[in-house]
Amino acid sequence: MNRIEFETIGGDWVDPPMLMPASLPLELSGEAVRSRLLTSADAPGEELALRPDLTLAVVQHHLDQGAPGPASYRYFGKAFRQPVSSEEPLEFYQTGFECLGHEDRIDQDVIALSALCHAVADAGVDGVQLYLGDISLFAAVVEALKLSPFWSDQLIRAFRRKEGIRTLLTNGTAPPRSALASTLAEVPQERASALLEEVLAFSGGQVIGGRTKEDILARLKRQAEAGREGPLDPRAKRVLSDLIQIEGTPEQLLKQLRTLAQANDLDLQDRLARSDAFFTMLTEQDVPFWKQAHVSVQFGRRFDYYDGLVFELAHTGLGTRRPLAAGGRYDGLLSRLSGGAKSQPAVGGVVRPDRLEAALHLQGAGA
Repeated sequence: MNRIEFETIGGDWVDPPMLMPASLPLELSGEAVRSRLLTSADAPGEELALRPDLTLAVVQHHLDQGAPGPASYRYFGKAFRQPVSSEEPLEFYQTGFECLGHEDRIDQDVIALSALCHAVADAGVDGVQLYLGDISLFAAVVEALKLSPFWSDQLIRAFRRKEGIRTLLTNGTAPPRSALASTLAEVPQERASALLEEVLAFSGGQVIGGRTKEDILARLKRQAEAGREGPLDPRAKRVLSDLIQIEGTPEQLLKQLRTLAQANDLDLQDRLARSDAFFTMLTEQDVPFWKQAHVSVQFGRRFDYYDGLVFELAHTGLGTRRPLAAGGRYDGLLSRLSGGAKSQPAVGGVVRPDRLEAALHLQGAGA
């Protein structure tokens, strides 16, 4: 299994530590990914995880170096995740890149997507379908609807979970009220912290996933806020229900989004202009697989630190659950990992060499 050079990306080759605090992937992608992680506890009791991918590890390396920018990194190393099927390995190689601190976002998105498409095409793989989405499109519509901070937050969170947004829009109400959350929300912070510590003591004082008492208190306060919030505005529910149905070719996507914006008096002109510019550049550069691209508002990636463009290249013989390559934009990740101390735009992409080999084997078997 050889690494891919990604010469159009450039930058240093890095191989960051394989172990990281389990709280990093859990906080960034939620408890839903816990079943995919390989974890253990070190001597002081902190839960650790083998890196589930190299993006988090490379970004942490970038922060440890003082977050110089702009900077690009390339890598070829092992990642570790519980497999989605018996055909998948527990540990596997990834080869990819991360580009941090580059302000020309559209140009960098084109460069990143093009680099992955060319890598797969150069490997000689046929029968590839390119899938794209853009999480910021959904966020832009939510912002244009001018909802309360609570509902804006709930909708964005739900959008990142599989079927989460459909469930929330179907119900149209806030999550069930928590008695503990309501109690803690009504007392001063110091008293709430003491009460929570007493509750944790009954369960042995274990803090799940490396979360602190402050983290848990913040979550419980959000639950209390949910109990006081009214139902989602019917207009917003209708608009968002229509929005998540939009998919097709890039041209079809833009046409449907413009129709939705005009019909509901939504100010999306600037946001749609950026998507149009991005699509036009990919067309002009004749990027491999772009002519067969399928774009969907609902398309996303499980790791929810992605907040902009997301894409995957899937092989017809392996299916969409085993993409050959994937990537996207995660502008907010550095800020989240550094506690707000650093903020830089970022985009990256990765190829699974083992899946490329599997696709080539399928092609050879069918020849």
